[in-house]
Amino acid sequence: MPPPVRERELKLAVAESFMLPDLTDDGLGVLEVRELPELDLRSTYHDTADLRLARSGVTLRYRTGDDSGPTWTLKLRVEGSDGTERDEHSFPGSPEEVPADARRLVAAIARREPLVPVASLHTRRQRWLLLADGEAPLAELADDEVSVLDRDRVLSRFRELELESRGPELKQLRPVADRLRRAGAVLAEPVPKAIRAMGPRADAQPDVTPLTARPGDPAADAVKAALAAGTLRLIENDPATRLGDEEGLHQMRVATRRLRSDLRTFAALLDQAWADGLSEELLWLGGLLGSVRDLDVQIAGLETRAADLAPALTPLFSRLRDRRDAARAELLAALESERYVDLLDRLVQAQRDPLVSPPAEMPATEVLPRLLEDPWRKLERRANALTPDDPDTSYHAVRIRAKRARYAAEAIAPAVNGSKRVETLAGRAADLQELLGRIQDAVVAEQEIVRVLGQVPRDAKFALAAGRLIERERGAIAEARAAFPDTWKRTRRLAAKVVEKH
Repeated sequence: MPPPVRERELKLAVAESFMLPDLTDDGLGVLEVRELPELDLRSTYHDTADLRLARSGVTLRYRTGDDSGPTWTLKLRVEGSDGTERDEHSFPGSPEEVPADARRLVAAIARREPLVPVASLHTRRQRWLLLADGEAPLAELADDEVSVLDRDRVLSRFRELELESRGPELKQLRPVADRLRRAGAVLAEPVPKAIRAMGPRADAQPDVTPLTARPGDPAADAVKAALAAGTLRLIENDPATRLGDEEGLHQMRVATRRLRSDLRTFAALLDQAWADGLSEELLWLGGLLGSVRDLDVQIAGLETRAADLAPALTPLFSRLRDRRDAARAELLAALESERYVDLLDRLVQAQRDPLVSPPAEMPATEVLPRLLEDPWRKLERRANALTPDDPDTSYHAVRIRAKRARYAAEAIAPAVNGSKRVETLAGRAADLQELLGRIQDAVVAEQEIVRVLGQVPRDAKFALAAGRLIERERGAIAEARAAFPDTWKRTRRLAAKVVEKH
């Protein structure tokens, strides 16, 4: 599947009487406005019957009339963007059937619902290329007259401008947009044409939305907020994971870990059989994601620490990449399974209506602080007992406790008094987790090096390089161990104030 193209554009609404102003005045950076051939575009948008894609800010269309010929286009939201940026994926195929690759990229949103035609648009597009000095393209300006169709019958019409970047950041195009506004255009919300055409239903809330629980709310609202955050992170990073993006995979794994941790944190407020069933399935998915993620981290770390030894370490990296590829193939197969879709459906339902026990209806400030005590006391016991002579497994056990305490603090922080201090405590736990993670990464790396040494035929260069790399991994372990007491002291000092106060 080819990589996506990042679309960056501003939309402006205009009346029928709007006339394009001169854009080559001083100050805009536009030296030439070159007219391009007019296009006659016909688009059919596909979605689920309840418009799950549109409600999530995603569009999938088959369009004819483009310069490049008929094509399927899927546009996905960019995390952190206000909608002015989207990742555009193109697929060949006939108009009768949605391409399989496109289906896969929206599978976490659509789940079992079929993708069907939901809107037809006819667009007459006038275009101009805005050029800077040296004929460098700045943007393409499109003036679209859009007709919303029911077969051959026109249901409605509207006109809009699209100012799409051909390189610069959108903020560099703001002066051009302002010139258009002074001529009568109105800067519009970055809403795709299809969503405008489909009406209010397409602008409704998606299946999963971020929630916020406040101190005066019932404790159940904190449960819903935590489950919504984890489910949303899982769904939003599904496409990137399928495309091989390492950060998307990492975030998807974090989602499974946090959801399991949240179910553990809120155990006293949940039906235990219900929570255990969800946790078991999250453990399955998290294990598959972790098998790939751990190898990604291992390869990246070794490449950094052994950059000068890389040629001699080819057998090691070759085996790690083979294992990573096999783990990724297993993961992708799981993402196509009914078991995965079942899990997504259960999570969507869980964040809407978790199966809670009576204490969950009590005010958050009365219930949630107690839920912080248990994970922090367990961390405290483990960390206080740790000595410099303890094995690496003991340090790893403390890391697991630090991660659980951190996630518990992050889950309850918004819904308790003194949330800033609880958030700071979660940050300290994250620092401790990261420090101890360096030990675990180095331990795993050394084990892998030793394993490969036993598999590779006698190779003096590889053996020498492997020995030097093992020394570096042990050095990293020693450095992290030495830093542990001070890091833990800072964390414990704050924890004593925050946990005792609550």
